[in-house]
Amino acid sequence: MKTVYFCDSTGKISGCATSNTEEDEPYAEMGAAPGETIAWVDGPPIGGNVQATHYFLDGVLTERPEMPCAADRLTAAWCNPGGEITADKLVTISGIPTGATVSVRGGSDTVMDGTYEFGSEMVGYHEIVVELFPYKPKRFQVLVG
Repeated sequence: MKTVYFCDSTGKISGCATSNTEEDEPYAEMGAAPGETIAWVDGPPIGGNVQATHYFLDGVLTERPEMPCAADRLTAAWCNPGGEITADKLVTISGIPTGATVSVRGGSDTVMDGTYEFGSEMVGYHEIVVELFPYKPKRFQVLVG
């Protein structure tokens, strides 16, 4: 059995199909969208959500690396509207690759300096997601209170 993966120019996988014989290969390739690259790999498809865990690097199926950033803490003091914002009221995420997108509460920012600071007037848990392909997205659950 062989598996054909469909991917864009960055190696991001959009799907896959299988072929049991050489005669089936052209039919499996027909699943590619216009402009997508195809890459054949011997064996069955990788189980689970292959798009979330792998990509193609120089034509080789490769596991996506972990996002290299970290938070200094996962709790922050409540930011009083109009009050002074001090370091204890912020969570700082550092080591973010340039160009990564940080999303929180339906909004997003592009990080250019490797650092993102988060504070909120809303008490409770907030999910912060850092994304930049080919890294796996990294999620932080921050408690403001």
